[in-house]
Amino acid sequence: MKNFFKQNKNTLIYIIPLGLILVYLFWKSLTFPLHDFSNSYFPAHIATNDNKPEETLFDIYAFNKYIWDLGYDEVLADFYLNSPFNATFFYPFAKLEDAYLAKSIYTIISCVLFLLAIFYLARRYGRKSKWLVVAIPIICYAPLRNQVLFGQTYFLVFALVVLSYILFEKHKKISGSSLLAIAALLKVFPVAYGFPLLFKKEWKTVIIIIFIGITLLSLSLLVSGTSIWEAYIFDVIPNAIKNKSTVNFQYNAQSMDVFLKTLFIKDTYYNPDAIFNNARWYYALKWIFKSVVVGIAISLSFSHKDKLFKVLSIWVVTLFLIQSRTATYAQILWIIPAFYMISSTLPLIRKVLFLGVLFLVCNLPISSLEALPLFFKFSRLWLSLILALLFYTSFKKKINYKYITLGFLLLLPLHRDMFFTPEKHASTYVLDHKNHFMIYDFNVENNMLVYSAIGKNGDEVVNAEIAITSFDVVACKVENNQIVMKRKQITNTPALKKKPVLVNGCEVYYLTDSNSRRGAFTIKKLNICNNNK
Repeated sequence: MKNFFKQNKNTLIYIIPLGLILVYLFWKSLTFPLHDFSNSYFPAHIATNDNKPEETLFDIYAFNKYIWDLGYDEVLADFYLNSPFNATFFYPFAKLEDAYLAKSIYTIISCVLFLLAIFYLARRYGRKSKWLVVAIPIICYAPLRNQVLFGQTYFLVFALVVLSYILFEKHKKISGSSLLAIAALLKVFPVAYGFPLLFKKEWKTVIIIIFIGITLLSLSLLVSGTSIWEAYIFDVIPNAIKNKSTVNFQYNAQSMDVFLKTLFIKDTYYNPDAIFNNARWYYALKWIFKSVVVGIAISLSFSHKDKLFKVLSIWVVTLFLIQSRTATYAQILWIIPAFYMISSTLPLIRKVLFLGVLFLVCNLPISSLEALPLFFKFSRLWLSLILALLFYTSFKKKINYKYITLGFLLLLPLHRDMFFTPEKHASTYVLDHKNHFMIYDFNVENNMLVYSAIGKNGDEVVNAEIAITSFDVVACKVENNQIVMKRKQITNTPALKKKPVLVNGCEVYYLTDSNSRRGAFTIKKLNICNNNK
């Protein structure tokens, strides 16, 4: 141990500021709400205590009701499309009855692993990277703060990915494969971080990762049961893809996907201010952008295939550009390409510029952008593009344009909708605009429509001020996710549907997640009198 400290004294000294800021943030987290840790702790709790966990976990209101019944009234959670492996991984934490205690223990572990990963990165890249380590608390303050306060998993993912590649470079394939497999099962997107192994033709390592992944998945089935995974693989994911509910209109996603959707997809409830209303242009431009980015990544990866960390950095940057959502705490992953940039032979001015833009990307207050015009509302997206441009142009190898073509071919199947005119649906929204995260029920009181919703004000009942003369709950039903009335199917959309009610004799009101994130319902209606004319 003495030799370790003696040999790594300088590195350990440089990492002290980061350690101190994490201690400070941890202290603040002790009085902070559970926040995102709810989406890790409670799924594990549900998996071990609920007979039908999939019915609770993948239903937003049922999930929150379960949490509230445990006494955590302050929590608003959404498991969304997260991997059910979370329920297995956090199983030990769910054994602690106090979720806040579990969060504190998890935060300590994730901070230690994050520091360990930074330590090994600094030691790998050498003296040039030491000042980056010192600067991380300033450059990445907001992601560090959000990760620790919210109890997110990105410290963990960062550490698993970095340490796996450290181990790969030391030819410890089984250990490295185990860490990368865990990261991929936790968050799915780290699957792309295995691409450097493919470019280097490390087929044995890839096979080991797949084998370990299957083994861990089997363990997950034993711990959390098969029903969650069956629902996730055969219902949740296929429906989300078909319904296009993997991407909504939330500007805080700060992705090209959401920017283009906000620009080109008009929706009177979720996106009434769209400048254009052309879905085919949305899919076409999204395809062009992502194909070019992926093509550049493939070209650079082939040019540097023998340098694992360099290719890993390429795919970290690439995923930031092509993913549908890039949360503030996820920006911590920019540290991986930052180490490459700082340790390269680039001019000092390029390095300083890169770190300056990275500081803005990490610390830009996203909430302050909401009221701005569309282009400025996505300011972090444009800064990320500048950062990616600085990174891509740091390579001396020229882009091979045949790989751009390959990118177009690879992504074409995912963007086939640009060849088709979207179907127009007869349904319309009952409410004028979105005021809540989701609506989970509606009824009639004193001949007026009232609905139950959850959002910033918690769980509340709201009078919609819509007159109701009749409210027939038995006239319609949902069969195979379609509304049926008098044995006739009156809808034909992939959006989830609940509680169809014949209102005022001519309109069918129902809950649906059409054009929203999966399971985040609002109320729509169909005028069956007009449709039957």
